[in-house]
Amino acid sequence: MHRLAPVVLSLLATGAWAQDFLRTVANTTSENEVCVTWSNRRIVYVIDSAGSERTPAETEFSAITNSFATWQVISDSCSDFTFSGGPRQDKLTVGKGTQDSNGLVFRETLCRDDDPCQATRTCGNTNRCWDHDDPSTIALTTVTYSTRTGIIYDADVEYNASAFLFTTVASPPCLPDHESVSCVAYDVQNSTTHEIGHMVGFDHVLNATSTMAPTAVLGDTQKRILDYGTQDGFCSTYPRGQPPVPCDQLAQIQKRIIAKNTGTFGCSCSELNGLFPFALWLLLTRRRRA
Repeated sequence: MHRLAPVVLSLLATGAWAQDFLRTVANTTSENEVCVTWSNRRIVYVIDSAGSERTPAETEFSAITNSFATWQVISDSCSDFTFSGGPRQDKLTVGKGTQDSNGLVFRETLCRDDDPCQATRTCGNTNRCWDHDDPSTIALTTVTYSTRTGIIYDADVEYNASAFLFTTVASPPCLPDHESVSCVAYDVQNSTTHEIGHMVGFDHVLNATSTMAPTAVLGDTQKRILDYGTQDGFCSTYPRGQPPVPCDQLAQIQKRIIAKNTGTFGCSCSELNGLFPFALWLLLTRRRRA
């Protein structure tokens, strides 16, 4: 396995921005930029069978499926990339060292700081809890890939249901401190469509109207739909019948690579043995970042 490292990005407050799309750049010793991409054009995703405790019936599963279907419609127009769901799985494990599935799980409780499993950072999968530093994170994606080639091996999504109410209705937006399943609190499809963008190798962009904008507010459903910039980025990266376009080549041809993720949006990098988890999250705009 090649040397890999974690990158952490946060979704910040909205603003007047202008970027079309931005690919995730791997941390390498190469002189050329290496972007993370799938060499295999098929993502098979698996949803933890427990779903979300407070989301009614099985609507969260349908919302996740709809998010992948949104990306599939765009792929069908320009690419041969496919997204397909596998059987739901009990006690699905995700994150570091879990390269057997592209999993999506809801974490219903916070992990305890005094639990012995904290020493090995395994509490999330062991105790089925939210084991990430920032409790104001709504959702987090971990992408494992080679820093030499940028090839993605695995991508997992965790939803912080310990702190946020995930809903699936289309309207009306919930009022602050009055969240319920009959209004839009933190929309499953909104969050998932955004996180799939990270799964396929896209970073946050400075465009408040983009699916990949680094913000999410109470009642937000805007990210359910892929904006034209994100669509263009996907089609340009994974053209039908051709290999993924390298990061440096795309920059030369289309001038769309704007900035490396390193040092952008509060990126924090450190080395891990054997894996590269790429974590990012949605923050409440009504809360200040510590």
